[in-house]
Amino acid sequence: MKEADQKRAATAFVKRWQDRGNERQDSQTFWLDLLETVYDIPNPGEYISFEDRVMLDHTSFIDGFIDTTKVLIEQKGRNKSLFDGIRQSDGSLLSPFEQAKRYSANLPYSKRPRWIITSNFTQFFVYDMEQPNGGCKLIPETTFKRGYNE
Repeated sequence: MKEADQKRAATAFVKRWQDRGNERQDSQTFWLDLLETVYDIPNPGEYISFEDRVMLDHTSFIDGFIDTTKVLIEQKGRNKSLFDGIRQSDGSLLSPFEQAKRYSANLPYSKRPRWIITSNFTQFFVYDMEQPNGGCKLIPETTFKRGYNE
């Protein structure tokens, strides 16, 4: 995909998703749409899996995982903070990143992610697990729009 086409696709994507963002109803469609229309990945469902089981003291589910690039996705609803603790089913309070790291620690070594992405439909935080204490790169919606609405 040419850069100009990708910019148009990203602008259309942002418009389609500006009023949506329910974690349970929209997450899978959101990621499939992003991968296919903005990143030009045909049949993205062949690369990303959703709701993979991970055993903690109970069974939990990973929102999204791209095995070929070792990306684990923890998706939250539009109005959820990506930094604040969210009560888990075991009663603990974990940020989305801490939740994703807990999932990662309970995966077989060969399945552990290189990258963790947390998103709330308006922001994307990208963590490089080669530097797990190095913080994250924030890609907010406004930057995404500014970069693709020229």
